[in-house]
Amino acid sequence: MRIIFISLLIFTGILSAGAQSPDSLYLMPRPQSVTIKDGRFLFTTQFTIGTNGPASVKLTAAVNMFYLQLGKRTGVYFPQEFITAADNNVDAQMSVSFGKTVLAQIGVDESYSLSVSPSKIVLTAATDIGAMRGLETLYQLVMPSGAGFYCQAVEISDSPRFKWRGLMIDVARHFIPFEVLKRNIDAMAIVKMNVLHLHLSDDEGFRLESKIYPKLQQLGSNGQYYSQEQIKELVSYAHDRGIIIVPEFDLPGHSTSILAAYPFLASYPANYKPAKRYKLDTIKNLNLMAVMKLISETPTPTIDPSKEGTYTFFDNFFKEMSSLFTDAYLHIGADENSGVAWRQNPAIITFMKAKGIKNTDELQAYFVKRLHAIAQKYNKHIIGWEEAFNLSLPQDVIVQKWKPFAVDTLSNKIISHNNQLIISCGYYLDMYFPAYIHYLNDPVSPNVSAADADKGILGAEAAIWSESVNEGNEEIRVWPRAAAIAERVWSAANVKDVDDMYRRLWMLDFELNDRAIEENNNYLKILARWVNDEDITPVRTLANVCTQVKGYKRLMGAMLTPAAANANLSSPMVNIADAVHSDSETGWYFRKAVVSYLDKHKPADMELIKSQLLRWQNNKVMFDALAAKIPYLQQINDLSDHLSDAASIGLQALNGGGNKDVQLKQLQQLEKPLHEVQLAILPEIEALVTGKLKPEPSAYPLF
Repeated sequence: MRIIFISLLIFTGILSAGAQSPDSLYLMPRPQSVTIKDGRFLFTTQFTIGTNGPASVKLTAAVNMFYLQLGKRTGVYFPQEFITAADNNVDAQMSVSFGKTVLAQIGVDESYSLSVSPSKIVLTAATDIGAMRGLETLYQLVMPSGAGFYCQAVEISDSPRFKWRGLMIDVARHFIPFEVLKRNIDAMAIVKMNVLHLHLSDDEGFRLESKIYPKLQQLGSNGQYYSQEQIKELVSYAHDRGIIIVPEFDLPGHSTSILAAYPFLASYPANYKPAKRYKLDTIKNLNLMAVMKLISETPTPTIDPSKEGTYTFFDNFFKEMSSLFTDAYLHIGADENSGVAWRQNPAIITFMKAKGIKNTDELQAYFVKRLHAIAQKYNKHIIGWEEAFNLSLPQDVIVQKWKPFAVDTLSNKIISHNNQLIISCGYYLDMYFPAYIHYLNDPVSPNVSAADADKGILGAEAAIWSESVNEGNEEIRVWPRAAAIAERVWSAANVKDVDDMYRRLWMLDFELNDRAIEENNNYLKILARWVNDEDITPVRTLANVCTQVKGYKRLMGAMLTPAAANANLSSPMVNIADAVHSDSETGWYFRKAVVSYLDKHKPADMELIKSQLLRWQNNKVMFDALAAKIPYLQQINDLSDHLSDAASIGLQALNGGGNKDVQLKQLQQLEKPLHEVQLAILPEIEALVTGKLKPEPSAYPLF
């Protein structure tokens, strides 16, 4: 149905399918320099690739994967069976030249240039990783035509804006299987991300095999963890794609799963088991104030920093982990430690007095310094969340900024202290913001000078925390929105046309699902489970125009319901809010149609909008028939009714009927969330009533 709607948009001229300017190519991230030339390179059975450079196992693999995927995409039988470094024929239709082979690491030269003419494709880079980045750009140039698949003639010169372009996946709260991580790495390579940050431990689980401390996985994981062989394979898999892996073990708080295995590390005795940090079922009258009081006053599982045995333990542990994670970085968390557990322990208070430590903030600084010294023994750079920063922090510790304050006062303090920054504030994907909110959030806040940004900001990371994420919907939550963040940290700062970003994002999403991820398949699987073997069209029509409530509303709202208070780590994530995307692609195309209609009032635009509204209005009949025999659909039948009612209002307005004031009041009622989702097409229907489309919100409240 989406394909039909897009085709109609192209037919009516709302979207262009044929124009060739830099803004009509489907490149994401946008290269630094693009010049369109005359002509096209057409792929035929004569297409061959020659390479020129030193031996590179990973580039050889990348070139052959490109060749294989290109063959599948075009349906053309190419002549080379396997391309090697010996295939350096100067007469090949495509040449790949690079200067040296390098290891995946931060700061490596990733630049490349790409020249496409009607007779030749030339890819040149300083390194094999740069050439791999260029191959991804070239693949995105491949488009179909009546004469066959082609690349537009073009000259591209490209390099990343930031060195650090990461994705953090929380695999601790809900375990994300090994194969899902590999698919995420494939997607990251497509959009030129270069850091996978794995949040491997938290209260809910410790997700990695340790051979020196085996109780960590035996008692801290509920049987869900990665073997050391899997980690070695994952690190190698990432390196082959120019990506490093940064492990995070969250200390000293967020440590229930560690303490379940080795309780001698704890700041207070308890029967530790992997679980959510706060026991909401202990609150008799569940409300927001009671929850906030629990969070601020309750001691939470925390490592004891006063015991020398703590540092012996983590010395051994860091040594073991350093042999698995061979890249230069180790993340220690150091976030959200209230200090309550320390203040209530007399032995820790005595230790603080003996050391001249005035408060728990200084005690945390002491703990971080001790871990920093251990990490240095194993040639690791420590990373910590922003709570790790203080004026005594060693200058080689990297600080990851995450708190979404309206005014950024911390970045300049960190940079002036000569620590480097990774920015994650504004890039939390679990807040359900649409892609454009992340896209318009620049890693360099307005009060940070260009010179300070160059000195102190390594880059940024998208982050997905997994309170409401599991293996069934992780890819839905991350992709394709992470690609918008990938462009923000690769492309120039002035590349920020939201409409053009979405135009390219939807095309990229097709490529991501074709070559890497299972986002669309997982989405359809959840919908299919609702209806068993029935036709999912009516539920898909509804779900396609729904998005989650934004910010922390869903998380906090869930905390305040009795059902959520009793939820556990095995609770299913199969509801509509678990399934739908944070951007409605159908809604975006509908908005484009409404914009065009309000601007020109062309009959063709009106008919296009009317056909879509009729589809939504009539969907109720099919949905009701299905709901009569499907329990879950009965729960969300009111949402289906709302879609039909909204479409009816749009049709009335389009036909010049109805009372505007009444219609607007009705739409206002329909805006209220149901089942933690909202209809994404209500602003556009309101515009049909008023004749004026409101701009998209520039920000959403956190709560």
